[in-house]
Amino acid sequence: MSIDEYASRTHPIEEDMRLQRHVWRFERIGWVVLLVVIALTLGGLFSKGPLSSVEVSTPDGNLSVKYERFNRNGAGDDMIIRSTGRPNEQRDLVLGKELLEGNSLESLNPLPGPSRSNGGDLVIPMQADGDGVATLYLSVRSNGIGLFRAHVHIDGGQDLPIPKFIYP
Repeated sequence: MSIDEYASRTHPIEEDMRLQRHVWRFERIGWVVLLVVIALTLGGLFSKGPLSSVEVSTPDGNLSVKYERFNRNGAGDDMIIRSTGRPNEQRDLVLGKELLEGNSLESLNPLPGPSRSNGGDLVIPMQADGDGVATLYLSVRSNGIGLFRAHVHIDGGQDLPIPKFIYP
């Protein structure tokens, strides 16, 4: 006599094996979803990591920004902005107001000359070295929630979009 392990029965306890198989399937799906979320978290979907770290540059290559595209509200982040041009040239970097609405600037290195405002944008002077490269290191703290479509550009140059999503 063979007993079907997956057949519903009433003795010694009542079991609905059809419902039990649905519960098992739901549990397996839940485990897979949990493992996918863990893998995405380790990959940087919610903060620092390969999915979040990005370096963007203008088509002409004169301006590049390295930053984290995903961050949490209240978390710190470092941005590296690099500009190339003529040696020893003074150029103005323009940080769009959208970047400043979603982040607080905590520090700038090297310390630039006097900055100014231009219609809500922040204009920061940068001094190029003998090779024509000017680099600015920014420490920012996220203070918003949602998608911020920020942009930067060198005064008179091409606009570089730097979208950033800030989690609650």
